[in-house]
Amino acid sequence: MNITVDANVLFSALLKDSGTRHLWFNPEFTLFAPAYLRIEFTKYEGELRRKFTGTDKEFIEWAAKFFAQIRFIQDEELAPFLPAAASLIHDPKDWLYLACALKENTIIWSQDKGFKEQKRISIKTTNELMEEFGGL
Repeated sequence: MNITVDANVLFSALLKDSGTRHLWFNPEFTLFAPAYLRIEFTKYEGELRRKFTGTDKEFIEWAAKFFAQIRFIQDEELAPFLPAAASLIHDPKDWLYLACALKENTIIWSQDKGFKEQKRISIKTTNELMEEFGGL
């Protein structure tokens, strides 16, 4: 299954050994994200490090494992899909994720209820994916 992941799903998986973390490494999933996710990660890295319960070394190792699972799509590849993404939802911070989903023909994995404003792209929460994939 092809899935575009948003930053908050990454943050959740990084911070807690939970269903989110287990789903992240599901071999049935191919994860995509706009390259912008790296910027969001950098923006919140200090806060994430403070909340992380392990060592700095463990934080770096886990972050690398999570990032290795993602196929990043560059902004220039997403540009042709931005007008369509902007027509689907009002929040500009979500447009790159929608554009990524449109380009790669994926669902979006997110807890953000704002994505559900639109009906073109299927949005799945962690709980919905857990139900669908047997609570991996």
